[in-house]
Amino acid sequence: MSDPEYTPSEEDVLLCRSRTIGIVKTVLEIDKNEFNIFDVGGQRNERRKWIHCFDEVTAVIFVAALSEYDQTLFEDSSQNRMVEAIEIFREHSTSSWFKTSALILFLNKSDLFEHKLGKKPISSVEEWDDYQGPDYVVNPLTDGQAPDAELQLQQQEAFDQGKNYFLKKFLELPDDKQTERSSDVYTHVTCATNTDNVRKIFDVCKDVILKGSLIDSGFYA
Repeated sequence: MSDPEYTPSEEDVLLCRSRTIGIVKTVLEIDKNEFNIFDVGGQRNERRKWIHCFDEVTAVIFVAALSEYDQTLFEDSSQNRMVEAIEIFREHSTSSWFKTSALILFLNKSDLFEHKLGKKPISSVEEWDDYQGPDYVVNPLTDGQAPDAELQLQQQEAFDQGKNYFLKKFLELPDDKQTERSSDVYTHVTCATNTDNVRKIFDVCKDVILKGSLIDSGFYA
């Protein structure tokens, strides 16, 4: 990167990370449709800046990292990141601000999640000791080698059940909150650095947003 002739590749750009501060607006034109996208900071001190700014938005895209089930917050080392994400999602999914907005949940970093499962079983984390799914632990002596067919099946089963476990956690609502949403929740497991995966999912999200816009305009029943 220190080379004066260095030009970042598409992969380099995808792997970059920049913390969002405040509210960042991006306008995209896709298939002759204009999308106004507002990126907001997820840290605790950022939320109060934007939560009241999005009354009657067409859709909310909520991104949570599957791989952070054993990590703690930067601003609070006693709080598990996944627990915090689930609590925020549940809070906003029943918020009056987003009551009629479509909710699109991205469980991101699926590649890191799959890799971490072999080293840190979900049930070994105190917050998830109710997890009953299968675990598998990679032998350090064979880590990095191509897994055999049996291990591949174990990995896939652990990934699928782990993913479904956390998805259920996000979508569970207290009994007194069950009737407070009047719109749908759409869920996707994503890997942001996989452009094909993101392209397909974004096409689905685009259709959801356009449908919501038509409903709001009275052109779709």
